[in-house]
Amino acid sequence: MTLLPRPGLSAIVTVAAAALLSVSMPPNAPAFAPDVHGTILRAALPPAPGDGGVDDLALAEITGSLLTGTGNEGSDLFQGDAFRHFDNAAGPADVCDRARDAWNFFVPAVIAGAQPAGPPEFRTSVNGFGARSAFGGLTHALADFYSHSNWVELAVAANRAPGLAPLFPTCDPAALPAGLHTGFFELTPANGLDGCPSGPPAPPAGSSVPPSEGPPAPPASFEECHLTLNKDDPGTLRGREPVPGQDGTTYHQLAVQLAVEHTTALYREVRGLVAGSVPGGVDGECVTDNLFQAARFAPCAVPAPTSVFPERISVQPVGVAPSPPA
Repeated sequence: MTLLPRPGLSAIVTVAAAALLSVSMPPNAPAFAPDVHGTILRAALPPAPGDGGVDDLALAEITGSLLTGTGNEGSDLFQGDAFRHFDNAAGPADVCDRARDAWNFFVPAVIAGAQPAGPPEFRTSVNGFGARSAFGGLTHALADFYSHSNWVELAVAANRAPGLAPLFPTCDPAALPAGLHTGFFELTPANGLDGCPSGPPAPPAGSSVPPSEGPPAPPASFEECHLTLNKDDPGTLRGREPVPGQDGTTYHQLAVQLAVEHTTALYREVRGLVAGSVPGGVDGECVTDNLFQAARFAPCAVPAPTSVFPERISVQPVGVAPSPPA
């Protein structure tokens, strides 16, 4: 996560991160860099004023900030929440546990915060900021799945398009590839800043002097370390590798592409949930538009039906014979 040193960060941050190793830290891994998460959101969410679009203020609140712990980027402040980052999933069951926990944590907050407020016109919501921030957290978790798992690699090995993972709103381990997993990461003094245990050092060919540490060696229940599996940015070990048969596309680029596509689909799904959750007498689509266009305060009350009658109605009186023609 962004609390750990990344390429290009200052030496001050590196020293501070090293100091963190002297205290107990929850076991979670670095995620897509904030600029990558922001790029995914901007590409995935349709801009306002188009149909179902997101305005700049809403996008800023969905994106959030590490400093405030809100929105997408704020998830990196919560390193102990595995569901925010799909960390340490040894198999499909663990992956579904992360997906279920993320959905059950974020979506109720979106729905509750989006509820219409301010009768009789209902121009506002109960907690629009909180709802947008929660949606941002869900998008962070979704993007990290594609970066931290081997979903892409399994599809490439099977010579098929990766497609979107069936994670939300429900996740069935049987519907996922048997070999699906995410990388192991645990920040401890022994593991160092990369969060991965090392195997026994072995001297390189032609030398009798072993290196200071051996190759990455995750615990027995894990296939890979986060260090070697993650595609968080273009410079990671896996992220920079070209995808076979993809004309120079890297694993990082493919993970970002899938994250963008799935975030767009997730946005449409959440919009539908919000629109269907409002009480009677309120326009759900209007409420949803107000939620994702934070500068919009349109009245969302449904007008009461009114009867419309002709100005004059010619009625023959009951029991009276019609008048003869003139």
